[in-house]
Amino acid sequence: MKIIWGFLTSVLLWTIFWVPSVNAAEPRKMIIPYTPLTGASTPFWIAIEEKLFQKYGLEIAPLFISGGSSTIVPAMTAGQFDIGAVGGGAVVLNRFGGGDLITIGAQTGVYTTDCFAKPEIKSIRDLKGRTIAVTRFGTSTHFAGLSMLRLSGLKPTDVVFIQIGGSAEAIAGLSRGRVDAAMLGYPASDVALKKGFRQLTELAKNEDGAFPTTAIAARESWLKDPKNHEGALNFLRAFTEGLTLARTDAAISKKVLRKYTRVDDEAVLQATFEYYRQYFGETLKVNEKSYANLLQLLDHPKAKDADPKRFFDNSLLEQIPR
Repeated sequence: MKIIWGFLTSVLLWTIFWVPSVNAAEPRKMIIPYTPLTGASTPFWIAIEEKLFQKYGLEIAPLFISGGSSTIVPAMTAGQFDIGAVGGGAVVLNRFGGGDLITIGAQTGVYTTDCFAKPEIKSIRDLKGRTIAVTRFGTSTHFAGLSMLRLSGLKPTDVVFIQIGGSAEAIAGLSRGRVDAAMLGYPASDVALKKGFRQLTELAKNEDGAFPTTAIAARESWLKDPKNHEGALNFLRAFTEGLTLARTDAAISKKVLRKYTRVDDEAVLQATFEYYRQYFGETLKVNEKSYANLLQLLDHPKAKDADPKRFFDNSLLEQIPR
């Protein structure tokens, strides 16, 4: 009897502690639209490839949107996506238009886009009357272009901005002479240098270089549901771990860069890792100064008196221990 009782006890314990794992809660599935297709997205890609999202009960399907923030934001507003990786400027424009997008994190708080031009163009002022490629109006590449002009005393009307699409299209536009300059981030910027184009700016090193180039956005109305609040928190937990690896692990970073950007040049991949490790933050917390600078660039009647704190919320990130 003791043997039988011991066996039954073992079975009971196994049932209690092991069977539930078979019926464990299904991971929460989310499609996450993102931009840009540059090294700035490395933390996100690492969180996917290293299964960090799964660690926190999420199954994430990344969806790159070539139209950038201007395409992602309307879809988020319509409820098609719950969380998206966009440019910070898109969040501001959305809220000015009556939307409720809010930035809940940002992996970069400075410009990580610079201007690359034909070799004969030697300064920003030489761009007067020229064409400059950006992803779309209202995206981070456009804001970087506006900031560049402001630094040199030029006005937006002194140049012609062309909405060209992604980095590949911008490089092609430069190579074929369709545009005179393009706003690019790594690894495309290193490709441009290797093709003989001239780098005109280092915006991140400027004293006004703070800018929400990348933003993790969600709708405030969606976040009010406790389940969604927890889902967003878990998303940020995984993304934060991806951010740490993007700053410290060259091998993993280059692996995801190779896969998602389709760049296979080891020197370019290493340069991309080295560049972004300088500008990725230690956390995803949003810098107020970045939104203050953005508001100064906006030609919008609501921008002048807007409070930068209206566009971001670090409260979720404050729940994540460093």
